[in-house]
Amino acid sequence: MVIDFDILTVVVGFTVYVGICLLIGQKYKKERVYYIFSTIMFCYFMCVAKITLFPIMIYSGMPSNIQESINYIPFLNGIGKTEIYNLIMAVPMGIGIPFVTKIRGIKGMALVGLAMGSTIEAIQYMQTFLTGGFTLRVIDINDVIFNFCGVIIGYFMLLTFSRIFMQYRKVQWSAIGNYIYGVCKSINKSGVR
Repeated sequence: MVIDFDILTVVVGFTVYVGICLLIGQKYKKERVYYIFSTIMFCYFMCVAKITLFPIMIYSGMPSNIQESINYIPFLNGIGKTEIYNLIMAVPMGIGIPFVTKIRGIKGMALVGLAMGSTIEAIQYMQTFLTGGFTLRVIDINDVIFNFCGVIIGYFMLLTFSRIFMQYRKVQWSAIGNYIYGVCKSINKSGVR
C-alpha cells in the first residue's frame, strides 16, 4: 500500500492545524494577525512534508536497502542540486518562525535549523520500518547541514529586513504592519545573540 499526498492528507493536516489554533486561542489569546502568519507557516509545513515524506510505502517483501541509503559522511559526493534544494527549502523557516513563536535570537534559530533537518531525516528513517528496511530515499547528513544553513540564512534575511523596516517606525501601520513591526523590533533586540 502506498499513501500519497492527496486531498485526504490535506484535510487531516488542516484538521490538526485548526485543533492547534483552537488550543492556542484558548490558552494564549493571540491577535487575529497571528493566525494569518500561522496559516502561512502551516501551508509551508505541508509543502515540506509533501516534498520530503511522501509517498509513504507500507508493505514488505522488498529487499532491505537501508544500509546503502544512509550517508553519515558530510560532502561525500560533493554539493549537488539536492543540497541546494534543501538549503532553499529551509529559508522560509528561518523567516517565518519568529512570526509564530517567541524564538528570536540566533541560538534559538540554530536549534530550529538543527531540529528541522534532524526531524525530517529521522522520520524518513522511521518510514523504512514500514517496509522492512526498503527505502526510495537517501537519509543524508548533508540534508541536515543544508537545512540548518537555510534556516540561518532565512533568519539573517529577516534580521536585515527588520533593520530596514524599523526605519519607518513613524508610519501609521495596519494591524499586519503593526504585528510585523513588533516582531522586527524584538528581532532587532535579539539580533545575533
